[in-house]
Amino acid sequence: MILLVGDGRRADVVHAVAQVEPLARELARDVRVDLGAGQEPLPAGATLLINFGGDGSLLRSARRLGSAQVPILGVNFGRFGFLAEYELPELLVRLADAVAGRLPVRQSLLLETTMVAGGQASHGVVVNDLVLLREPEARMATVHVSCDGEEIASYYGDGLILSTPLGSTAYNLSAGGPLLHPHLDCVVLTPICPHTLTLRPLVVPAKGSLVIELRGDDAITATMDGQGTTLLRGGDRVEVRRASIPMSLVAHPERSYYGTLRLRFDWSKRTTYSRP
Repeated sequence: MILLVGDGRRADVVHAVAQVEPLARELARDVRVDLGAGQEPLPAGATLLINFGGDGSLLRSARRLGSAQVPILGVNFGRFGFLAEYELPELLVRLADAVAGRLPVRQSLLLETTMVAGGQASHGVVVNDLVLLREPEARMATVHVSCDGEEIASYYGDGLILSTPLGSTAYNLSAGGPLLHPHLDCVVLTPICPHTLTLRPLVVPAKGSLVIELRGDDAITATMDGQGTTLLRGGDRVEVRRASIPMSLVAHPERSYYGTLRLRFDWSKRTTYSRP
């Protein structure tokens, strides 16, 4: 089964899907289209998901797959296109290779979360990051983090970003965190405006269980991949573990990860100045 997923409210996305669908049906017996842009789980049993949208749309599709991850090919209709590496003309040229599984696939770890807020537990999947951030008019809060029962640090400030390697180019980068190669098996903890000179981003192994706790009268919001917000108060906690299955992205055959960094971020580019 081939899944074609996009936001049906966008005319350019609808037009692109209309071009690709008949071609995909010539290559695969079962092709399904989802233009609802919702949060409900996608059908199981697919061999390829082609996502039409920006990086945020691709992240939503990965979360909708949950534990039934399949290779995702991102067709860029967003502003940036770091994860969605293909433009529509490139997909049309390489569609047969994509359906046949002949394009390179880059795997990155996913995180599973168990969030206990107000005595109610909920479970989720994190592709990019879990962001704990104080509300605009709230005071700074202390976020306590431990790994397998051993204390790591207490972060006092505006919040904390817990990022996967794939998500290290997102909010983590803006907050001063390091770039991590997506093949690394680790997680980075990046404080947001910590009220101290000693706390810096920390890279930790992805194995084990990370526990994030709020105590006393502290309160902070938790957001996973920019989708939805949960208010955490004293006594609430989030447990984070590596998911049993990684996320798989169909990579561009003519660009490496470093090439994508250079293309999208102007990474390593040296700025030249002309004399007046």
